[in-house]
Formats: sequence, structure tokens, C-alpha cells
Amino acid sequence: MTDSDGVWGPAALSFHVLTMEHFATMRPLEYYDISVKTGFLPSTAPLRRLPDEYFSPWEDMMDDYNGLLLAGKLREKIHKMPLLDHTRLKSVEEYRRAFLILCMVSHSYVWGKHEPTSETLPYNLAIPWTSVAEHLGLCPVVCHAAVVLWNYRLLDHEGPIDLSNLAALATYSGSLDEAWFYLITTAIESSGAPCLSQITYAIENIRSENYTGLLENFKVIHTGLENMNNDMQRMYEKCDPYVFYWKIRPYLAGWENMAEAGLPLGLIYEGVENLWSAQTDEYADMSHLDEAERLLSQYRRYAGGSAAQSSLIAALDVAFGVEHHRTGEKPSFIKPSDLPSDRYTKLPATNPADDIKQGTETPRTPPQFKRTNKNTFLRAMRKYMPRPHREFLEDLEEASNIRPFILLLEEKYRNGNISDQELAIVNAYNDCLHQLKLFRDKHVQIVTLYIVNQARKGPNIPNAGFAMAKQETTPTPTDDDKTNSTNVTPPVTEIPTKNRVHNDLYPQTQLGTSPNIRKDSRTDKVYQKFPQLGLARKLDADAKVVRGTGGTNVMPFLKQSRDETADMKISLGPEKSTDVSPTVTNEEKQTWSDWILRR
Repeated sequence: MTDSDGVWGPAALSFHVLTMEHFATMRPLEYYDISVKTGFLPSTAPLRRLPDEYFSPWEDMMDDYNGLLLAGKLREKIHKMPLLDHTRLKSVEEYRRAFLILCMVSHSYVWGKHEPTSETLPYNLAIPWTSVAEHLGLCPVVCHAAVVLWNYRLLDHEGPIDLSNLAALATYSGSLDEAWFYLITTAIESSGAPCLSQITYAIENIRSENYTGLLENFKVIHTGLENMNNDMQRMYEKCDPYVFYWKIRPYLAGWENMAEAGLPLGLIYEGVENLWSAQTDEYADMSHLDEAERLLSQYRRYAGGSAAQSSLIAALDVAFGVEHHRTGEKPSFIKPSDLPSDRYTKLPATNPADDIKQGTETPRTPPQFKRTNKNTFLRAMRKYMPRPHREFLEDLEEASNIRPFILLLEEKYRNGNISDQELAIVNAYNDCLHQLKLFRDKHVQIVTLYIVNQARKGPNIPNAGFAMAKQETTPTPTDDDKTNSTNVTPPVTEIPTKNRVHNDLYPQTQLGTSPNIRKDSRTDKVYQKFPQLGLARKLDADAKVVRGTGGTNVMPFLKQSRDETADMKISLGPEKSTDVSPTVTNEEKQTWSDWILRR
């Protein structure tokens, strides 16, 4: 990098030295299971069926899946299904297909249809699902990768991966609305795929001072982001908000923060407790535990599917240096120690047994941020991404030099010695950030229509078709009743909603509730042994909190993410206080050297 007279300037020379010392080199995209053409989507379309007949019980289940769920016979069918050996899966494509099947069947087993929530996942699902998830580097719960990356087929095998050529492999509801919801996101992943290679090229072009190439990189990324926005805008065409919220969304929920849905401790994965001995010696010997302690160690809490699990959006954030802070935190105004220690700034441990061990970290505690991501929820969502994609983000955090380079150009602009080409680079960077901010604008709009508004309206039918067990009350029998007891049908009296034992998944308008714990259930046994878990804590019913399927208080989180994106734009106007974002003061604006050295 040279000044206009061809001589190295001190700032440019220092940046060049720091770039070589402080930024790692990325591996080829193929190493991270990323395709130059399809991005995080598989380079070939996902398998439509497992080829080995050994796995026919799983595939046969999928053949009749929606019918079994509708008829209320899915759980009965699953109980008769054999335990299959996952090690007979031969390729990553087969593992992905198996993971999708187990996600669909397991979530339907837990949430049911006109059935109470099951607090236990049977061993013939739990054991292979946990093992397949471990092989793929995922958690055994439905996630973005399962229903978006590995859940599509091409109508024309030679055609593009876009909405004119896509169909879904599996849906919980069997509805076109659900298929469209997944395929919109698949199309977004396809439209954004070219951005990934251009990010790596941009990093190298900054290293080699290839400004022309860098401008071309930003142009391609900008086009990709525009196409992503166009795809997102089409969500309204074929996915009805009511159908999504009340018919589809319940099955995408996980078992973290689900007390009101009947899972205050999470879900028991039958037969998998011994598999956790590899994570920590703490679970290796359970012989000294009583029944309640043993049960507690079997519970697992995982978030459900969430857009925050998209590696594409995370990669764009990391590449462009978008800093995300904990929800509600204003940088430099609120100290981390002053933040409330609730489940949105400090997520619950995967195993509820760890909740009673104060000050300890579990093996699945979200990793420490390296550069851009201080948001607890976003960091935690990375463990729901396939392992190679997660490694890509981790390496990108160490390699991306785009943001500090742009800050250097901003410094040159302030000093009055920026070239026209360098100014064009800053504007191109801002244009990309603007498109990313527009994407988040559209996401906020969709969540408002599809989640917030639906939660406020309530269902058109009682409990949206999900189970609500009625309790019968019988009047005190008279002498005549006793005499003619065989001919008397006691009337059924509807009881107040607050006294019902139910599977009331939605609306989730509270952070926590006082769950109805069934007498003598497994959860009841654990609660009696460990009352400090606080299962009966209440939140004010007027607290207007609406959660996403990932378990977050969704609107403040999304709006802050959008605003943090806008804050990253470089202001090229006069330095006036009105040009500065409310959350970023002049004193807080970082120089390129601050950005590098603080790492």
C-alpha cells in the first residue's frame, strides 16, 4: 500500500505490518464443506432416501409420517420401531438425511398432535439421534441446517437453486406454507453463496493491495445481498402468518425455556446418559446417585430452530466487522457486571443439573468471543451449526482484515489524503452494510407479522389444535344417583384455564411460568428433590415478552442486531454529533489500530 507518490506512508506501512502479524490465513473453502457455487448448501442436492434397506424402518416412517401424526398414531408406531445402528451410515450425505428424519420424527413425538407433551424421548430415537448429531457436530434438536440446508430437492436436476425449482423433502404439517417457509430460506442461502468466496478473495486482495479486485468483490457481495433481500420479501406470497405461528412453529420449538409447554427441565434422552461420559468424567459413574439425581442428569435443554443458526448471516457479520453485544447492552454505558443475569444474557446450561452448581461452566458453555460477537445467544447458536461451518466462522474471525482496512481509509479521509479509488471502496463497503441492514429490517417486519401479531391475536380455534386435557368434575351424588348409578352420565364442567394440565405451546408471551407438574411424573420427582431449581417461579402476566423458536426475547434482540449493523457504516460527512449513532459516541469510535491490537 503506497501513497500517491509511490512511497509507503507511516499509517499504511504500520497497517501492512500489523496485517501480516495479526491476521491468520484462511484454508480453502472446501476444507469447511463450503462450495464456491452453493455456499453452505451441499454441492449436490440432499438425499431423498437412505440407500441401505437396513434403514427402511426410518424411511417407512417418513412415507406415512404426516398421516400418522394426524391420526394420532405416530407415538404408537415409534414404540414398535427397532433401535438401528447409526454406524451403518456410510457418507456425510447419509448422515444428513438421517439427521433430518430423526429431527422430524423426534419433535413430532415430543410435541404430538392433540396429545400432551412427552417429557421423554424413547431410546430408539434418542440414541441414534444423539450419535448422528455428534458425527455432524450438531446438537440433537431441529436446527437451521436440518430444515433448510438438507431439506430440499430440485424439480429440474440441472436447474438453479431458486424458488422456481425447489421443493421440500419433509414438513411437520404437510402444508405448502411450511414448505415455502423453509424454501425461502434455502433460496436465501443460495443467493448469498457467492458472497463467501468473495469474502476470502477480499481478504487476500487487501493483503496484496489489489484495490480493483476488492471493489469487484464488494460488487458481487452487494448483488448477493440484494438477491437475498428479494428472496426474503417473497415470504408473504405463500406462507400464511396464522398457519406458520399456530400450525408450524410449535414443532420447531426446542426444550430450552419451555416450562409453560410442559418441559421445565428440558427433555430426557432415554439411554444416552452414558454417551456423555466422553464430555466430562462427571457423568462417567452414576452408581452413587439416587433416582432423582440420576433422572436430573438425563435431561437436556436445547434451543429450537432459529435464523440465528444461519452460518451465512454470521459470516457476513464477521467479515464486515459487525459487532453484536448482549441484548440490552449499550457499549461503554453499561458494565457487564451491571447486566441482569437472566436467560437472555446468560443462557441456561444444557444439563439442568449444572444449575445447582454455582459458578461452574459446563462443557457446552458458549465459546468466548474472539472479535465481533459478544452476544451470548448468537455465540450459543454456533453449536447448532455443522462443525465445518462453525470452524469457518472461527477462522474467519482471525483472518478478516476488511473492517480495520476500511477504518484506515476513514482515517485517511479525515486527514484529506484519500484517493478516489479508496473512497469508492469505503462507499462500496457502506453499500454492502446497508443491504445487510435492509435484510434485518425485513426480518423484523416478518417476525412482527408472523410471530408478535399472531401471539397478540390468539388462535381462531381453542389452543390451535394442540392438546388441552379436560378435567371432569362430578357433582356430589344424591341417594337417587347412587341407586341409579349405572344410568347416570355425570356432566362435564369446563374448569378455569389456569387449572388445566395442558400442552399449551403458544402464545409464549412470558419468560417463565408456573408449570403444571404432573403428580408422580419424572419432573415431579426431580423437583421434590431439588426445589432450588425454581420450577414454580412466575413472571408478571403483563410482561409482554414474545420468544422466537430459539428461545430468545425476540424483538429487542432483532432490533438491536439491526441497529448494530447500521452503526458499522462509515460516516464520510462532517464530524458532527448528529451524525453519530446514539449508541456510539465520538470517543467510542475505534481506529484501525485499535481494532487490530485489542484482539
